[in-house]
Parts: sequence; structure tokens; C-alpha cells
Amino acid sequence: MNLIQEYLELTKVCASTDYADKKSVKTHNKSVNRMYEIAEKIGYEKTDDTIEDFAKLLDIIDNKTNLWAAVHILERIPADKTIEEKALKIIKKQSDGNTTEALGFKIWLDNYSKK
Repeated sequence: MNLIQEYLELTKVCASTDYADKKSVKTHNKSVNRMYEIAEKIGYEKTDDTIEDFAKLLDIIDNKTNLWAAVHILERIPADKTIEEKALKIIKKQSDGNTTEALGFKIWLDNYSKK
């Protein structure tokens, strides 16, 4: 299985997390850590998958893959301006509203803009 395919599988795991179940949360956290590892490997060109291949994940809305990829691109991958802007747009869209998740992304964007 290539890294992009593995990443897609990990977003499925995260999408099915039962936050009332400790084991499910632990699996979720391990999956997120592995997604960061995959993003870093691709970002530092230690794989056959390219940054452009990874950026295609920004178009996949299933399991919030686009949102995960947007965060990982902005935090861990040296991407070009076009990819960076697309990732930011996805996160900004998620930050609209008054949900807890939206608030979390507002804080994330605020921290990101300070870098």
C-alpha cells in the first residue's frame, strides 16, 4: 500500500472515532500521529509520492480527508503558494460558525497566522 492510500485509510479510522470509548480514541490518536509521519515523509521527499500527489487529497471530502490534508500540508509540508492557499481556504471554511470544531479552527488559524 502506498503512503497516500494508507493516509486515506487513516482518515476513515479518524472519521469513525467513538470519543466515549478510550480504545477508539487511542486508535484515533495513533492514526493522527501516523498521518503526520506520512505528510513529513512526502514533504521531505523520502518517498515516491510527491507533494503534488499529497495535495490531491485536498479534493477529497470523504472522512474530512481534505481538512486533515490541509492541516498537515500547512504544518509539515513545504508547499507552493497555490497549494498553501487552497489548504488555507479549506480550513477557513471549517472555521465559519459557532461549533466547537469551528472555534478550534479559528484558534488554529490565529496561531498559524502568527508564524
